[in-house]
Amino acid sequence: MRHLDVKTILFLASFVVCATPAHAEALLDSDSKIIFNRATTAIEAGAPSEAIAELELLADRGVLNPDVSFNRAVAYIKRAKTSRAQPGDLGRAVAALEEAIALRPSDAQAEAALQRVQSELSRERSRRGSQSLLVRPSIGRALVRLFPENFWALSAMLASGFCTLGLLVAWLASSPRRRFVGKAAASISGAFGILAGVVIFAAVQIRHTVTIGVVTVPEARLRDAAGVPLPVTQARDSANIPEGARVDISRLSDRYAEILWGETKAWVQLSDLQVLPRR
Repeated sequence: MRHLDVKTILFLASFVVCATPAHAEALLDSDSKIIFNRATTAIEAGAPSEAIAELELLADRGVLNPDVSFNRAVAYIKRAKTSRAQPGDLGRAVAALEEAIALRPSDAQAEAALQRVQSELSRERSRRGSQSLLVRPSIGRALVRLFPENFWALSAMLASGFCTLGLLVAWLASSPRRRFVGKAAASISGAFGILAGVVIFAAVQIRHTVTIGVVTVPEARLRDAAGVPLPVTQARDSANIPEGARVDISRLSDRYAEILWGETKAWVQLSDLQVLPRR
């Protein structure tokens, strides 16, 4: 049984309540509604393993629904508190919550639950002296994901406008001081506009070529392209990625996925990940 602290147990008991069938029924076919209802009943009856079996069946049927994903997370969280807990339960809960948020970005309850489960995983790893769950992404990816694409598009348009205005001021100004101010404004705006354009291009490329995955096993072993486990090196102080970690997936094969986690680029077994739907 995985250890959960008292605060987490109280939080999950009082806050993480499964979605009701009425919320999901509008988007489910009749057979899926029956399965979802059975899963909801099992969660409420304190039978998370039975609920997981039903909800994973929906996933196998290709059902993508934020309420189904949320309830799957609830079931995994509840099982993690029992004697029937399985390795990776909380990682699968993280993946299900990430999926719910990807399908419904405005889901504040799923966001709060995700933060709580990630905090619990991080505390557990800290107690064991293991590597942190969260790592800093590369500077380029951090910049691209700092704001939505629409922000950078609007910034590029505004920068273009200020650049044009600065050039007009420099051209029409009657004094050297005003011409200098106009040229400086045009230069700064032009540079920012170029930066925004590069970020937009990179963001579009990432959106179309990169998918997100979550580690759903206690440790995902890093490998090379041939599937051979990688050793620990001075530049890479761990040969594993922890449960619940979110990774970028750039390529997929039959058995392996090429991932980027922070500055680490390697391959892991595809079965160690849950691939999330694109937002």
